[in-house]
Amino acid sequence: MTHISELVEEVMRQSRRYPRCSREQALVYACEDVAARHAPLRVLGRAEAVEFVAHVCTEEWVDVPHLEFGRHRARCTGWADRSTHTIGIHTSRPGVGLLLHEISHLVSRADNHDAEFRLVLLRLARRHAGIQHAGLLRSLFAGSGLDTDPVHPL
Repeated sequence: MTHISELVEEVMRQSRRYPRCSREQALVYACEDVAARHAPLRVLGRAEAVEFVAHVCTEEWVDVPHLEFGRHRARCTGWADRSTHTIGIHTSRPGVGLLLHEISHLVSRADNHDAEFRLVLLRLARRHAGIQHAGLLRSLFAGSGLDTDPVHPL
């Protein structure tokens, strides 16, 4: 079994793959990458992705966003636009983690990946991806120095 400190080291290495991002954003992406490798989530087809997003948003009392598939912004695999309440997906088979990440931007009202965003992401992951994935993601956030309390930062 892998110790969490080894996974945090993997996060730190992985974060270097995002040189154009802020340190906070790169660490969030790296934590998600490592969590997805060690506590994998389902990959969905387009129709399943639309159903999944509708289900999550209905459960969370959030207006269901429009999903746009294509190459709108080629440098990322997904994006969220609050002004049009749209989520863009750049893969034909999005993962549950990607969809929850983008829904978290709409729910948290955060353009960045701050503590409020991370708290929303963890809440959604726990409810819609499972406690194992959410717990690992929380441990990776904490281990890499990312707090999840928007009121009381570390």
